[in-house]
Amino acid sequence: MFERYHVLTKTVAGRATPVPKFVILRATNCVNCGKCERACIYGVHKRSEQDLRKMADPINQLCKNCFRCIQDCPQRALTMAPGPDFRALGRGIWTAQRILTIWGEAETGKIPVLGAGYRGPFSGSGYDGMWTDMSEIVRPTRDGIHGREYISTSVDIGSKVDFLEFSPSGSLSAAIPPILEIPIPVVLDVTRLRNSHENVRNGFAHAAKSLDTLLFIAPDVLPKTELNQIGNHLVPVFPEGANVRDLEIPHGARMAEITYGPTWKEDVEKFKALYPEIVLSVRINASRASEEIILRFVRENVEAVHVLFDEEGNETETGESRHSIDSLRSLHKALVSKKVRDRITIITGGGTAAAEHVPKSIICGADVVALEKSLTIALECRDCLVCSQGSCPITLHKAPVEWIEGRVQNMVGAWRDQLLEVLGAMGLREVRRLRGELGRAIFYEEVERESFAGIAGGDRLV
Repeated sequence: MFERYHVLTKTVAGRATPVPKFVILRATNCVNCGKCERACIYGVHKRSEQDLRKMADPINQLCKNCFRCIQDCPQRALTMAPGPDFRALGRGIWTAQRILTIWGEAETGKIPVLGAGYRGPFSGSGYDGMWTDMSEIVRPTRDGIHGREYISTSVDIGSKVDFLEFSPSGSLSAAIPPILEIPIPVVLDVTRLRNSHENVRNGFAHAAKSLDTLLFIAPDVLPKTELNQIGNHLVPVFPEGANVRDLEIPHGARMAEITYGPTWKEDVEKFKALYPEIVLSVRINASRASEEIILRFVRENVEAVHVLFDEEGNETETGESRHSIDSLRSLHKALVSKKVRDRITIITGGGTAAAEHVPKSIICGADVVALEKSLTIALECRDCLVCSQGSCPITLHKAPVEWIEGRVQNMVGAWRDQLLEVLGAMGLREVRRLRGELGRAIFYEEVERESFAGIAGGDRLV
């Protein structure tokens, strides 16, 4: 019986002390009149349980920055300032606001609502300088979350043949390459995480099974019990130089990944001879040279390529590197120009710091987005420069497996809901249609150059 894919979410409260975005300070001239309590609809201000004649300290993590309490205070005893712990969070594209947003999504499983008006810039680096088409947003029937119109988020991983050939007897005359389908264009990749403790890996494994997606992981870091439980959701990742003939593919695995190296061609041939029914992916660092290499992958019938960017979403080569917004577009166009785009699946990993980065990556040419750092951020990780078990402010190594599973499931559920909103606003009924649809986006830097190139000095705009 047909059943719509749905991510079950429920509130999973945090284990650590919340980091408030704003801090409200109560001055000594407060007369404890309680007007701030009546003014605040979020419960920031309350009477002290020890002495009802006095006001308790504000619960800063509940503050939404509406300023109502400050305006209604007759003594002007309340002031508001950015929280120092919040300001210390984040670096690069992993801003404090993005980290706080992921924490909220992982706790509630709901799309965040940011009020008080938008006062930020309308452009920035990377995906912040990319605007998506929302031309269908006024149509009342476009509602993927509430079910008035079904929108599919399923994607295929593998190589698609251009046509089928049959023998005179009616049987297929050529072998069909292996292919697998997952219900969301998102997979979990823990191979590059810094703080991957045993319980964290086990929690991610359970989350992959609950979400019915794939977990990319070295097979020797999971206990046998976990391997047996998530077999068909596991993608074993093997390092460069691994002997293909000695690989141990976990029972039930439908896909495996090897790392690009000098012997990649021989490794691919050996793997296909040994495991013809398993989808093969090759992992490669993103660079300007990767396009030609991936075209050679296609000629050798590699079904998928996992393109790795750094945490900021940039190519990993030294020197002048491109952001994935440019690298993926260039790769997609190169494959399209050779008429081989459907013969390989592109999985992109690195620099996915917000829900909107998933549809934007797909528009730029990716088929599937691998979540990495965002997975640990969902677990209240502070992204410390020095990560160690002894100095971890949230003692992540002690987090229960069920708690980890719930937080990841909530975050992915919220991100899928936001993907559905984007697809609905574009009038698309399946995410496959979104791949490479560059006409569905506006790239700020390109528009700026086109608009000002004819003005003196405008040609210098980057």
